[in-house]
Amino acid sequence: MAARTSHAGWKVVIGSGIGISFGSLVFMGAGFALLASAWARQFGWTQPELAKAATIFLLIQTAMYPVCGWMLDRWGSRKVATGSIALFAISLILLSQIGNSLTQMYLAFGLVSLVSAGTNVVSYARAIAFWFDRRRGLALGLAASAQAVGSFFIPILAQKIIAQSGWSAALLSLAAVELLICLPLVALLVKDNPDGAQSAETAPGAKREAPGMDVRDIVRTATFWKLAVCFAIMGLSLYAIAANIAFILTETAGMPLADVAMIQAVSGLSVLLGRIGFGYLLDKLQAPVVGILTVTLAAACFGLYATATAPALIFVAAATGGIAVGGETDLMPYLASRYFGTRAVSKTFGWFLFAFFIGAAIGPVAFAQLSAAHGGAVVPLFLLAALQLIPAALFLSLGRYPEAATEADVTSAKSARRAM
Repeated sequence: MAARTSHAGWKVVIGSGIGISFGSLVFMGAGFALLASAWARQFGWTQPELAKAATIFLLIQTAMYPVCGWMLDRWGSRKVATGSIALFAISLILLSQIGNSLTQMYLAFGLVSLVSAGTNVVSYARAIAFWFDRRRGLALGLAASAQAVGSFFIPILAQKIIAQSGWSAALLSLAAVELLICLPLVALLVKDNPDGAQSAETAPGAKREAPGMDVRDIVRTATFWKLAVCFAIMGLSLYAIAANIAFILTETAGMPLADVAMIQAVSGLSVLLGRIGFGYLLDKLQAPVVGILTVTLAAACFGLYATATAPALIFVAAATGGIAVGGETDLMPYLASRYFGTRAVSKTFGWFLFAFFIGAAIGPVAFAQLSAAHGGAVVPLFLLAALQLIPAALFLSLGRYPEAATEADVTSAKSARRAM
């Protein structure tokens, strides 16, 4: 039965990867800069005005992650993910119909962010945490690595569609992918845990709760708050670059938009290496060590963007940043389950995402304002590099995983496999 359980678990990873690959975060990270450039050319909107749309998206989605975590622990991964995918597609269709009105654009982005939180890793981490223990890091990394598929294809295809048919057609194309590919495959492949469609807390005949701490106890620990600060800084840094990359490379490096799209594609493809590589490392090393390596790579990326003018070095910066992003996304669900157990893993992950996107909401506008104040992106990029010292120090201060929670997770996984 163990072999069948393992086979079914990897089907969950595949289904999760399909959903993640075209989630709302991939859309924002890989597609927003190109849409913003198209809107700036057509409507004359400025960089700070466009950056506010990213901030609106991130603020509302930030508020939705704890709500999404509650829904996941109540209804499971498949129901929440499929519902969010369908609503995300509808909201993209509405976004494609905006006119020359910043208010319409801001309201449309608000709707996109309100309904799409469940299209991302948070919806699938719960199911994967129940299916895997010893190879949990690798399973999470492989599922999250699918984000690189969307990050690679979205900027290339979006740029071509925008050039040939306009930005509205690009948004409609993404909505079609959500409805015709992601929705049916996620519904078919994603199961919530080895006991069926219900959680360990509510499965028929279950006499025990999932191992780990309750979320009310988790938020009282110093470890939770240290990790929340780490993820807030990571979110600020990542989205400061993602939302402004077209400005950074066109204004400071003189790159045409077609080359910017290729840079984004390289970065997105590098996320694949980061997801799988860091997922493997999380099963071999203590996660704080992996966290320090992640922020070190991020600092190197920012430093290269600030100093490099040769195209080859800019591609190296993009690849380095993509690998770092891979580590950041792997860390959140893994640390939530290892330090606090699986009982409230979705809620804990949701609060980590809340912290991440509080930082992410600040990043785009703060970077744009600092760039305007200093006449370019060099000073803000160096400040971002220096900022990585804070999460590095906090990761260094974390202890080892609590042994009781880790052993309970192992026991839970073995019991679930025997039940099959």
